[in-house]
Amino acid sequence: MPIRIKTLLLLIALALLAAGCAVQPGAQRPTAVSEDAAQAALSQGEYEAAAREYLRLAESHQYSDSERRQFRLQAAEALVHAGQPAKALQLAELIEPGQLAPPQQIRLYLLQGRGWLALRNAERALDALAAPLPPETERTALDQYHQLRAQAYTQLGNLLEAAREHALRGRYLSDDSAITDNQQQLWNALTQLSAHTLRALRYAPPPDEFSGWMALAEIGKQYQLSRRELQQLADGWRQAYPQHPARQQFIDEMLRRSAQLVLQPRQIALLLPLSGRFASAGAAVRDGVIAAYYSAPAEQRINIRVYDTANPAWVQASYEQALREGADFVVGPLSKESVTALLQREEFPVPTLVLNTVDAYNLPDNLYQLSLSPEEEAQQVAEHAWLLGYSHAGVFVPEGEWGERIEHAFGRRWEELGGAVTTLARYDGSKNDFARPLRSLLNLDLSDTRHRRLQSIVGQKLHFEPRRREDIDFVFLAAFPRQARLIRPQLKFHHAAGLPVLATSHIYSGAVARELDRDMDGVEFGDMPWTLKAATPNQSLRKDAGALRVNDNGLQRLIALGSDTYNVIPALKVLETYPFERFHGETGSLRLDPQRRLSRQLVWARFNGGVPRIVESGADSPPQP
Repeated sequence: MPIRIKTLLLLIALALLAAGCAVQPGAQRPTAVSEDAAQAALSQGEYEAAAREYLRLAESHQYSDSERRQFRLQAAEALVHAGQPAKALQLAELIEPGQLAPPQQIRLYLLQGRGWLALRNAERALDALAAPLPPETERTALDQYHQLRAQAYTQLGNLLEAAREHALRGRYLSDDSAITDNQQQLWNALTQLSAHTLRALRYAPPPDEFSGWMALAEIGKQYQLSRRELQQLADGWRQAYPQHPARQQFIDEMLRRSAQLVLQPRQIALLLPLSGRFASAGAAVRDGVIAAYYSAPAEQRINIRVYDTANPAWVQASYEQALREGADFVVGPLSKESVTALLQREEFPVPTLVLNTVDAYNLPDNLYQLSLSPEEEAQQVAEHAWLLGYSHAGVFVPEGEWGERIEHAFGRRWEELGGAVTTLARYDGSKNDFARPLRSLLNLDLSDTRHRRLQSIVGQKLHFEPRRREDIDFVFLAAFPRQARLIRPQLKFHHAAGLPVLATSHIYSGAVARELDRDMDGVEFGDMPWTLKAATPNQSLRKDAGALRVNDNGLQRLIALGSDTYNVIPALKVLETYPFERFHGETGSLRLDPQRRLSRQLVWARFNGGVPRIVESGADSPPQP
């Protein structure tokens, strides 16, 4: 950067911070007093004042160039602590790393990493921390370096690399509580990955430390519901990794929760609509449960009895009948009306998993929820956009109650994460031409108005190329396949070919159709592993269950719901006790929130050549605002 520009930037930074307290060039300030003032401000937590003092020192000509660079670095560090990362990074830009001693260079890189993380730009943080530190670097700096990289990967949702950085960080820790906390963060990251992922990405054999962590986490994921096998494999792991730093508490905890928390009901009651307008949906869920039943080992199968709850008025009586007939776990009902009717009960004597959402914030004890909620999918679109670094959304949803629900769910989560909905348009899903709402979404009418005004001023016809608005990063699209296949090419026609489009699973029919989806290329959407043929621990049952209703995507998703309903039962108490734990099912990666709602983390795919291709990611958890 030219010296004059750097000097100007420094003066601007000083002016912003000094708030009128100008220092004349060459002004002499007693060294002890100036440095003491900065140190005193730091010790009192007055970081802005410390930054001002360091900047005054940096401009004073009584110091050498090397000392002045040191003061600028200290001022930038103080600004990060003051919660002003943008100003800190601007000041850091004035410092040439090559003119710093190696320890100061490392401090500069760490400062930039912290600043970019504070600004929610994990990729820039990793750029700043890209170069490995030399072996002679102080242990404290190495600790901070790997901690910041772990935080950056966590922010990006790449849990595997976050765990790897925690493992590297552990080499430079000596405090017992810090070691325990770091290992817990490492463990939390790995246990959110599936057993398949842990197995597939474990390359190095024993005694490699990180492979040992992955192997232990895989054992916990794969065999947590079988204590005997878990004990045997844990003993074998300790023999394979005798010097591994993992504390015994992780193995003890796995064994304890397997013994105490795994649910083992003797009989499940299915409360499903098997007649009336929801009969097909109820039968699909039932078929998924039965497919999961037959795919389980014979000794682990749970008896099943089915009760027809087509009429919400039957729900209470069916529930009581199921209890009398020996049910110690109840699944259902399925429709929102039936779930609402069941919630009129004052208590639930046995664990009950309902298959629809209700508005009640606090669920009764012993009640759990799992559903294919479109609102939850809309919230995950917001989270995915946040991870991609977007901040301004255009929202395009259908008219009517379904579109409003999707819009509100997306908007609430997007604003929680710090995003903004810049523009919103609704369309009539029964039509084929969406030009009017798309022009409104992209603000093309304003471009036309400017063109007409300019033509009237000059009095002649002008060549005109409409320009869409440039203040949105992506479009959130809520649509079903028919509408999505029409909207995507019309977006391109209206000068938005390069604008990213993110959507819920509803845009995908569930069956590969290259010709029908040829215009969908580039669109990203979240869907369940079952539909996208993603790897899961129980994927082998898809072949048999899929043959039941090959051509009906909606019912295929409900079959997957039934499969997860059966398979997740033993793990419910584990999920409830350990918030970081996940169950990797056919409808998504399931976790239990504090209200005992099972939320689904979807798989992300992007259309390419008319075919959805899974977007590879280490993400298995949503971001934090």
